[in-house]
Amino acid sequence: MLTLDVLICTFNKGIVRIEDVILPQREGIHYIVSYQYNDERYIELIPESVKNRTDVTLYTYHGQGLSANRNLALEKATSDLIMYADDDEHICENAFDDILNVFERDKDVDVAFFTASTYTGRPLKDYPAEEHDIKHMPEKYSISTIEMVCRRTSVQGVIRFDERFGLGTRFLTCGEEDIWMEDAFNAKLNMRYYPVKIVETSTMLKKKMIYVDSGVQRSYGAQMYYRYKAKAWWICFKFALRSTAGRRCHFWGMMKHLSEGIRYMQRTH
Repeated sequence: MLTLDVLICTFNKGIVRIEDVILPQREGIHYIVSYQYNDERYIELIPESVKNRTDVTLYTYHGQGLSANRNLALEKATSDLIMYADDDEHICENAFDDILNVFERDKDVDVAFFTASTYTGRPLKDYPAEEHDIKHMPEKYSISTIEMVCRRTSVQGVIRFDERFGLGTRFLTCGEEDIWMEDAFNAKLNMRYYPVKIVETSTMLKKKMIYVDSGVQRSYGAQMYYRYKAKAWWICFKFALRSTAGRRCHFWGMMKHLSEGIRYMQRTH
């Protein structure tokens, strides 16, 4: 029987929500809680019920940055499969059965992508209706980490989240999933989408704020440079032009932040 590690990443006061993420104890399912904090007083918020569960291992780290937190959690994983969970989501009652069935059936799959919804049952995105292999970045919807389940040995030591991107950083505030996907394609991982819901969440998709949020704009410019190098300048120029023509933003403000993202990638590693 396959085993599964649920990697729960949380920060500061988010630790009080952990009890709502963890399901009743079940053989073969283990929870790894990677808890980041920037003030010692938050340690006192760790629920006693979490400390006392034999199927939960808690790691604490002083610092912040969701990508770094995910990387730390993955380093601690030992099960056959791993899935990431945020502290504001609920794992569906049948999720573990659905996940295990997929990986038992499709033994060549390295990464499986499922679906998520809001707490009211509304699909989080415009998901495809049919199961299919993922050979390139989806055009009609974006991938989120909470939809992803991996064979541990396919990703551990192979792919890491780029810690320049993501929640908790000051400059590139999103985009870590797209960078991860690019690395997964380069690593030639076998990835497949399944139209099966595994989580409910309150998460707002930050990428949708690209016309109003400078951090998202910088992240987009940085992603384009990561994928296309010098060609990113032309791609970003056209994007800013289209956005302005559609009256979604001002050209020079958008182009300024896209350029900042590109230049940041040029001087960092």
